[in-house]
Amino acid sequence: MVAEQDNPPRRGAAFFDVDRTLLRGSSLLHVARPMRREGLLSTRAMLHSLIVQARFSLAGFNEVQIHDAVRGAGDIVTGVDVERLIRFARHVMPLYVAPLVFDEALRRISWHRGRGDLVFLVSSSPVAFIAVLGEVLGVDGVTATEAEVRDGRYTGRILRLCHGEGKAEAVREAAEANHIDLAVSYAYGDSFASDLRMLEAVGHPVCVNGDRLLTAHARQLGWPVERFEHIGGGVAATSLRRLPRRVVTMSRPAMRRAGLHVRNTARALREL
Repeated sequence: MVAEQDNPPRRGAAFFDVDRTLLRGSSLLHVARPMRREGLLSTRAMLHSLIVQARFSLAGFNEVQIHDAVRGAGDIVTGVDVERLIRFARHVMPLYVAPLVFDEALRRISWHRGRGDLVFLVSSSPVAFIAVLGEVLGVDGVTATEAEVRDGRYTGRILRLCHGEGKAEAVREAAEANHIDLAVSYAYGDSFASDLRMLEAVGHPVCVNGDRLLTAHARQLGWPVERFEHIGGGVAATSLRRLPRRVVTMSRPAMRRAGLHVRNTARALREL
């Protein structure tokens, strides 16, 4: 009996990348304009963020581009008060980002819940934003990029980059802490550079909206290759029922196609 208590039964889990896998486009792209209006982002930084993230939304990033984007995210929050950014994230993530979660992803989360699996978000985006998205979706945990804080403000230095091997390490840590059997667990990702190691860490890797390299690799290994593309359906509205009805209605969908990101960027350049 003592041995059974010391070694509780292990269970399965599902690990979801966020940008381009769980939701349409980039979470940072969707909050760039609100950050500028709030005074958390300069016009120049906003335009740079829009252009960089629009490219990501359309085609994904390679290894170098991902590191550059993450360093840029660290620069963006340099000097920002932590509590102010957290309050901002709690306001904008349900309004601008949560309604862009794919219906297919919400159904898959529900399927995993029905199996008794734990559900985690694993993202290279800042943890202040992803933690709020995790609360809205009711997942069991999140792991995301963490920045250094000193005297209540972000220094801009990245302490933990949740990318590549960093994602795989986060998955293994979650498995150890929650008695998860990775051999029966699932992972969902779109990027060869950022998600491959995470996908390799589980028994059931799934390529979702994959870039060219990941899609080719997945097909070579016989992994499932899927497309998540619908937003704003009945499943999304049901899954977001904790939000006020006006929020769900007014926010869906903000962008119908990834190409719209580029057009919005051009429009922003003309208007500012």
